[in-house]
Amino acid sequence: MGKASSDKRDIYYRKAKEEGRCTRSTFKLLQIDEDFNIIEGVKRVVDLCAASGSWSQVYYSVPRGC
Repeated sequence: MGKASSDKRDIYYRKAKEEGRCTRSTFKLLQIDEDFNIIEGVKRVVDLCAASGSWSQVYYSVPRGC
C-alpha cells in the first residue's frame, strides 16, 4: 500500500504547518534574509505573490531595530 499524500510532504511543509506559517517558502525567505539582509531598512512590503502571504508574514516576523 502506498503512503498517504500527507506522508509524502517534505519536512518544510510539516514544519510550516507546525509553526503556523503560510507556506514552506517562508523558510527560504528567512534564510535569504539571514544571508543577505534583504529586509533591513525596508519600511513597506507589497506581497504580490500567489495570495499566500509569505513575504508579509516573514517581514512582520523579522525583528528590526527602531
